[in-house]
Amino acid sequence: MSKQELYIGVDVGGTNIKSGLVTFEGDIVEEKWVDTDVHKGVDDVLDRIGHIIQEFVENTDNKTAVRGVGMGIPGQIDVRNGLLKESPNLPGWDEIHIDEELKKRTGLTVTVDNDANIAALGEYAYGAGRGVTEMFMVTLGTGVGSGLILNGNIYRGATRFAGEFGHMTIEQDGPLCGCGRRGCVEAYVGLNGILRLVKDQLKSGKESVLRKIDPDLITPKDISYAAGNGDRVAIDVFRQVGEYLGIGLGNVVNLLNVEKIVIGGGVSKAGEFILGPARETLFKVALKVCLDVVSVVPATFIDRAGIVGAARLAMLNGK
Repeated sequence: MSKQELYIGVDVGGTNIKSGLVTFEGDIVEEKWVDTDVHKGVDDVLDRIGHIIQEFVENTDNKTAVRGVGMGIPGQIDVRNGLLKESPNLPGWDEIHIDEELKKRTGLTVTVDNDANIAALGEYAYGAGRGVTEMFMVTLGTGVGSGLILNGNIYRGATRFAGEFGHMTIEQDGPLCGCGRRGCVEAYVGLNGILRLVKDQLKSGKESVLRKIDPDLITPKDISYAAGNGDRVAIDVFRQVGEYLGIGLGNVVNLLNVEKIVIGGGVSKAGEFILGPARETLFKVALKVCLDVVSVVPATFIDRAGIVGAARLAMLNGK
């Protein structure tokens, strides 16, 4: 029997490092999630990523072969040089040659790209984006990322940093974002923005089961559970999140006339509590000529698109 081709995909986020062994067909055969623990410093996180990669290689049997490693990381990536320029959600991660650092730790070549780009690549190749050539993906998590597929390829822009949907301004004097600007999509739809909306609702005196939880410990999972049980505060927060998301998406549709918008990331598990208001707002903002072709759908891989996409990146790099 010939050896099965496997690829390692690593998706680094502000909260978790998600990784997996992926087949050429896009199936995850083994995965591992660990806390990012950004506060422990760059070297500690890179050491753990290197250890995870080595574990995957060592655990494959003699009928399998790891053919490549891909990694997605939030922030502005110089993909030609494997250089992370800056990352608002990974404090202190500036001007780091990720590929070189991981090669020192593993001896393997690691292809690096922006985390939202690789999530979009995974959904385009194996998930909700199959069958279209123009696709826009948004990942809702600690931050808000996006990846753009135009004519079947990741669109990177003149300086290779295109796709910063999370830092599109939708309200000039809005709340402060992690990037240092005000009124970004991420300031409303990212984790900190969602928690701010919850706290504002609770301060207004509204009844909610979320009052039973320390405000600083509330998670999107808690809000989703509350919304699913009819909690009006939770439902209202997700409605606001969806509306802000829809404003940004409407502008993207008007500009790019994409066929499909895919919504993924951990926060997207709230489903129609967010997607319903997002579609309604999108249809108010976007031009009819663009609305005739666009659809907004949940990601197939939800919060695993980055693993599959990173592996796909390694496949493409190996050609």
